[in-house]
Amino acid sequence: MADMPIFTVNATEEEYNLGVHYDKAEALAADEGYEQPFLCYDASEQSALVAAVKELDLAAQVVAIDVTDGLIHSVRCDAGEIKVICYDESDTDEASAAVADHPVGENGKRVRCWAHSQTADVDPGLKSVRD
Repeated sequence: MADMPIFTVNATEEEYNLGVHYDKAEALAADEGYEQPFLCYDASEQSALVAAVKELDLAAQVVAIDVTDGLIHSVRCDAGEIKVICYDESDTDEASAAVADHPVGENGKRVRCWAHSQTADVDPGLKSVRD
């Protein structure tokens, strides 16, 4: 599932009209460790954005992860492609290059853990589950 952090910024009416509030939100996201591409929007645009995502079928609704015997064997989704971050807070050996503070906690909270990123494979067969 995509992370959707909320950043509150202050802007004058003139700054708002010029879109400066987007620049401020992007700066806050970068400060928190988020990397582009990402999309900043304000509350007035939320309903239109959600409607477009649904209409264009851009967001995966079903994600299937095979974690047999504690190992990830496959990650599949029903639409588009999504990036899945697999993490383990119990394995934080400093010798591992994969161990760091990753933004994988609730609301983008940074968590010290081992992390592996994997792109989900599209499986059109999952689409019927959603419909």
